[in-house]
Amino acid sequence: MVTSGESRKEVIRPDFNRAIMIDFQGAKLTSDVGFLLVREIDARFKIIDPMQECLEDTRSPAHTRHSLVQMVRQRVYQIAAGYEDCNDADYLRIDPALRLALDKGHEAGASQSRLSRLENDILGNEAGLQALEAALTRSTDALLKRKNKKRLIIDLDSTEDPAHGQQEGVAYNGHFAKNCFHPILCFTSDGDCLGAKLRPGNVHSADGVLEFIKPIVERYRGWFKLFWFRGDAAFAKPEIYEYCEEHRSTFFIRLPNNAVLMGLLGPVGRPPKSGIQVKGVDLQYQAQSWHKPRRVVAKIEWHRGELFPRSGFVVTNSRLPAGKVIKVYN
Repeated sequence: MVTSGESRKEVIRPDFNRAIMIDFQGAKLTSDVGFLLVREIDARFKIIDPMQECLEDTRSPAHTRHSLVQMVRQRVYQIAAGYEDCNDADYLRIDPALRLALDKGHEAGASQSRLSRLENDILGNEAGLQALEAALTRSTDALLKRKNKKRLIIDLDSTEDPAHGQQEGVAYNGHFAKNCFHPILCFTSDGDCLGAKLRPGNVHSADGVLEFIKPIVERYRGWFKLFWFRGDAAFAKPEIYEYCEEHRSTFFIRLPNNAVLMGLLGPVGRPPKSGIQVKGVDLQYQAQSWHKPRRVVAKIEWHRGELFPRSGFVVTNSRLPAGKVIKVYN
């Protein structure tokens, strides 16, 4: 009678290298066998390998121990496994699972100094950044094709990336009250990253947003029947509305409160006797910078015991009912 699997041998062989065998017998040789699973995903969807056609290797072949693709894999795999600090390479380079994932056999991987030179000299220029973006796109393509959805919801946002030195691009940001970079990010509603761009710390949240989203729209617009954008009030820009309207994309973007919008609301009712009361109101509004009126949905939220309601406004070209617009934005 087998009670805990002692006599049953389960073996996993990854497709990228059938000579590798993973089992659960014998001594523990590595605590990071996940490196092999990451390599399996990488190989199956051809994420990193095409980068060798985009990166120029100017090193002498006689003095080269690690290919550029091997070093990119090592850095990416380490980050995926939770080792974000490049210094971790100095002891992970001898990890048997990582060596197998890098096709290094019995040879060690690259050291921290080599990976740092890779980041600065090879990946830190325009060609390197484009190669990394293309790899990110290939990984996202695989996810979106597997999910096979008819609607893509894209969330635009910016965030602070705190810095504590004098790196190029670091600046004081008054909104975040710290020295930082100010990257812009684009995710699907499921949390899949479609793009990211590092920017100086003192730029506006919407700086360069059209140049950022245009390649994403051009790549994915034909894949989906419904293509939706969501953004907070920092992205309330007429050029974004016009671009979405031109490319048959639906947008849900928060508007900053102002006296004109509040005046259009009129009477908003009375506080509820208990709980929270939420109401959606349709408005037609045209700001001075807009060339035409647009639909704005107001969200009026009463809380018991509060003298005035909380209100918010979302500009949209959607035909959904007001309540659904609020739900989609939230």
